[in-house]
Amino acid sequence: MSDVSDVDDVGDVSDAANPALPALPALVSPVSVTAGAVLHSADFILPRLLASGRDRVVLYAGVQINGTPHLGTNVTQTAAFLLAQAARERFGVRVLLRFGALDNSPYEVRTCPETGSLYERSFGYVLGEARVGELVGRHYGGLFDELSAATGVPYEVLTYTEQQAGRAFREEFLTSLGLMDTLRRTLAPSTGTVPVNFPCPRCGWAQKHGEQTELLSAGAREALFAAVCLEHGKYLVDVAPGTDAFIGLTTLHRNLLKERVAARDDALPVIVKGADWAPGCRLLDEAFLSYQGALPPPRVFTPVVLSDSGAKLSKTLIRQGTADLSEGTEPWMLDASAWPGSQREYARLLLGLVGRMLGEPRHFERGYTTREVARLIGRRLPGPSGGSG
Repeated sequence: MSDVSDVDDVGDVSDAANPALPALPALVSPVSVTAGAVLHSADFILPRLLASGRDRVVLYAGVQINGTPHLGTNVTQTAAFLLAQAARERFGVRVLLRFGALDNSPYEVRTCPETGSLYERSFGYVLGEARVGELVGRHYGGLFDELSAATGVPYEVLTYTEQQAGRAFREEFLTSLGLMDTLRRTLAPSTGTVPVNFPCPRCGWAQKHGEQTELLSAGAREALFAAVCLEHGKYLVDVAPGTDAFIGLTTLHRNLLKERVAARDDALPVIVKGADWAPGCRLLDEAFLSYQGALPPPRVFTPVVLSDSGAKLSKTLIRQGTADLSEGTEPWMLDASAWPGSQREYARLLLGLVGRMLGEPRHFERGYTTREVARLIGRRLPGPSGGSG
């Protein structure tokens, strides 16, 4: 492992060579609790990297396919590319960025008229592999290619359908069933209920909360479940490394298994998530301790983009019209497809913006309102202050 060196600057959203362009406003942040201990946010992964002795790092992040991404999503993804670049250049390691595409998001939902139970069919089931690939390419392909070219960081995209079909994932699922007496109070501490659902093999509808899904038998190599379809009644599901049953899991259970699979790699896994994930990751870290000798992976939490109320940007709130956005918030901040320029220009703006945040932990360990983002990139939104958010 090489000595630590400074990371090359990927550039800013202004052009220093063109004196006609005004300098960008200063980024003002409170003092971080890590001040003096961490000089660059990539250094958060250094202790585990040194302890592991590994010379390769794989960073994991996610992509949603249930709608066009907003600025907050793209900030996290850009941060993942820049963190990977910084790890390579500061620590002399090989890097790869793996994105998990959540094609298990509900495409359509129905309510059972007799029980009131919700049933859903996923994007992956309804659209199929080819059309899901088209969606991922439409929402992220051009941007990711530009970010990869700018940082020199290679990336891969794997859908959840592909992930859960893998032998390692199914082995981890079966192991988690054997530990469920402990895991249920870390993955669902309030209720102790960690549901599993399986789509009906005939129509693809799955009971969202798995109320009527029953574990009949479980072992190290196979588990047998019974589930109920609102149209076709009861059906049996056999889960083993060689079967093709689709495994639907809660968010925390799913992420635990994905991280357990990542830990099997010969590279150091680093989890990159928005800062709103921090409370959930406390539970994931507790869940890891249920496995003898296991350590949670190193995590880096990226800045979130906020509305004026302090709530993070959310596709749901944006669709409902309850996001409390700053007056004049530009459409592309809410829908990346509304960006008026080229993908290269958008990537350049993101690299400049997130690069400034990443360079010093006090700028990285915080959120930014859309008003503050507009100020930082040299635009003005109408409002009471136009200043720091």
